Amino acid sequence: MEAGRTGDPVRKDEAKRRAKTDSSIDVALFGRMIADDADLNVDAAAQVAHAISVHAVTNEYDYFTAVDDHKNADAEEDAGAGMIGTVEFNSATLYRYAAVDVDRLYDTLGDPAATRRAVEAFVRAFVTSMPTGKQNTFANRTLPDAVLVVARETQPINLVGAFEEAITDERRIPAALDRLATHATELHDAYGETPLAAWTFGPGDRLAPLGRIADRSDLDSTVTAIGDTVSARLS
Repeated sequence: MEAGRTGDPVRKDEAKRRAKTDSSIDVALFGRMIADDADLNVDAAAQVAHAISVHAVTNEYDYFTAVDDHKNADAEEDAGAGMIGTVEFNSATLYRYAAVDVDRLYDTLGDPAATRRAVEAFVRAFVTSMPTGKQNTFANRTLPDAVLVVARETQPINLVGAFEEAITDERRIPAALDRLATHATELHDAYGETPLAAWTFGPGDRLAPLGRIADRSDLDSTVTAIGDTVSARLS
């Protein structure tokens, strides 16, 4: 036995069996592709769309310099910045969308309790997490002004069509929420789509338009309700 290791080495066939039958939650949600062995591939249960702004956006540029302190201490070095450049950025009200196929997730995990925990964790993380890049530069620590969670027994529906035309109102968030609720209602009516359940939460009274298509809630209550819905689906 090698120093620092415990237990017997896992045989190649056993390792392959475990990788094929015992998928972690992140692999079950986002899939796995192994070109050399298609038997180990896992179909993703989650779909995540690129975030888009609901209004026209003009990019801005942050000019920066980075000083090399060693240049001042070395007579052979020229004085000046070690790096000069710009960082492109913008500030926008975004529409974000994701969907989880609970049946596919259960097929991969094979356990109702694990499937429920995975869906609950995904919903909470999608709502509250933010990209970590450039945090010190832009401090983009925000939470959503509105969240809509819909449980369907049919195909998932991305409501991005509500923003085909850019919003021009100065109060973008209320206009976006009204546009979203109207588009969802029209789609449901046109295609005979009746969600199994829907919840919405966010701060303040601006959330009122989404009350036309979902029950008002909060993050913790919504996560619990989603978990209950998943458990009922798999029972």
